[in-house]
Amino acid sequence: MKFALVGTGQMGHAVAREAEAESHEVVARFHSDRPFLEASRSAVEDADVAVDFSLPDLAVPHLRRCCEWEIPLVMGTTGWYDALDEAQAVVQRHDASVLYAPNFSIGVAVLSRALDRATALMDKLDDYDAFVQELHHTKKADSPSGTAQMLAEQIVDGLDRKDHVEPETQHRRIDPSAVHVSSTRAGTAFGEHTVAFDSPFDRVALRHRAKNRRGFAAGVLRAAKWLRGRSGLFTLDDVLDDWLNA
Repeated sequence: MKFALVGTGQMGHAVAREAEAESHEVVARFHSDRPFLEASRSAVEDADVAVDFSLPDLAVPHLRRCCEWEIPLVMGTTGWYDALDEAQAVVQRHDASVLYAPNFSIGVAVLSRALDRATALMDKLDDYDAFVQELHHTKKADSPSGTAQMLAEQIVDGLDRKDHVEPETQHRRIDPSAVHVSSTRAGTAFGEHTVAFDSPFDRVALRHRAKNRRGFAAGVLRAAKWLRGRSGLFTLDDVLDDWLNA
C-alpha cells in the first residue's frame, strides 16, 4: 500500500517506520511547513490511504479534503469529536471512506470490549464506584486523552448511576453521578489507562500499558488495510467486529 502522512510528529514517524518495515511506501508527507490544505490533488494521486495525526482544529478540514479527493482516510487525531455529525454528513455526501479512533492499539480495543462486560455486571453492584486514570508523556497535546474520555463515556453508558464525565481537578466533593478522569503528564510514558471500580471491600481494575508506539502504528496499518474497498464512517470497533465474526 502507498500512504500519505498528514502530520509527521512522533506518531507520524512511527507509522512511517512500521509501514516501511512491512514493505509499504510513504509517497507524501504533510506538516506545518507543507500544509495539507495548501497541497494540490496531484500531491496525493499515488496514495491509497491517508493517515492523519495532526491537530484537532485541522481534523475536520483534512477529513473534508480527503472525502472530496476520494482518498480513504485513517484519522488518529483526537479532540474533534464534537463535530462527528458534520463528519458523518461529509462522508455520506461523498460516499467516502473514513476510519477514526482515539487509540489504534488493538489492546485498547480489547480493553474497551472487556469494559462493556464489566459495566454490565457492575451496574447491579452499587457499592462499586468507577473512575479512570491515565498517564502520558509531556508532549501529549490534549488532556484528558481521547482514550480516557472514550473509556469514561463507556462507563456513563453502562452504569445507570453515572450520567456525565468529569475531567477536571475537584476542589470540593465530587458529584456521585460523575465519572472522574484524572490525567498525569510526565516523562516519556507512551500511554497507560486504568479503569477501576472501588468499593469499601476491594478494587477491581482493568489496565492497558503501551510498551512503545509500534503497537499504535501496527493498528493504523491494520485499519488501513481493512478500510480499503469500504464506504462509510467507521471506528476500530467495526474492524474488531469484522475480525471476531470471521
